[in-house]
Amino acid sequence: MNNFIDSNKYLSIGIFSKLSGISRKNLIYYDNIGILKPLIIKDNGYRYYSYNQLDEVSIIMTLKELGIPLKEIKSYIEDISPNNLLNLINNQKKKILEELNRLNQMNYIIEKRTDNISIISTMNCNKIFLEYCDEELIFLGPEAKFYSDNLENDFINFLNYASSKNLVYGYPLGVYADYDDLSCNENHSYNYFYKIHPNLELIQKTVKPSGFYVIAYDNSYLADNINIFYKIEKFIRSNKLSPCGNIYIENISDEIITKDPDRFFSKISVKVTKAPL
Repeated sequence: MNNFIDSNKYLSIGIFSKLSGISRKNLIYYDNIGILKPLIIKDNGYRYYSYNQLDEVSIIMTLKELGIPLKEIKSYIEDISPNNLLNLINNQKKKILEELNRLNQMNYIIEKRTDNISIISTMNCNKIFLEYCDEELIFLGPEAKFYSDNLENDFINFLNYASSKNLVYGYPLGVYADYDDLSCNENHSYNYFYKIHPNLELIQKTVKPSGFYVIAYDNSYLADNINIFYKIEKFIRSNKLSPCGNIYIENISDEIITKDPDRFFSKISVKVTKAPL
């Protein structure tokens, strides 16, 4: 190979690095993987590039900033076209939306966990009260039948179902059931649930309606102490209220917050109306 290099046509790797903003190390790496190869490699191994290759740099840097993997960028450079670009960026847009969805979930979990810690410091497990609650959205798992032998499998099925819908792990767990069914039928139906943010995309949401709810807190995991339900029923009758929907049981303090099961707390909400005279 001729060792004479025209500096007006070709750029050394050092100069090309400065012009392109790509480090020498990365230029060598790009050469090795075939994404941006120098036009000339001299016998002594020196690499030389052309000004025209700055267009390739523009493509690489733009797509790299969009988070597109180098392997996909290489494939695109080998076959540049409007249709291929559209396919490439649409696929990346989908990945970005999925990641935003995941980050929004994580932020919401942090908010809920923070709220629950505040609730723990002020709640009173000896008090049952009536409170107006705004509408909330929940993610419901598959319906299950309450058989004590199946509880572990039901929980695993819910986690797998939530994972299949791209929900991240870490939401405070809840249980949803029909109040009348729960109080009258030992083998009642129920669903696990997560409270979710209204802006969460790509999943089916169930409305927990606004209205008046009888609220109780219990020193237990998902209200596994049956006595709290007797107390709630007594409160409803003595205040001439009528259950009109579902019961929602939420973990306020769980294994994420404490290692001590004696410090587990749950919140029970029953939607009610005034009983007819």
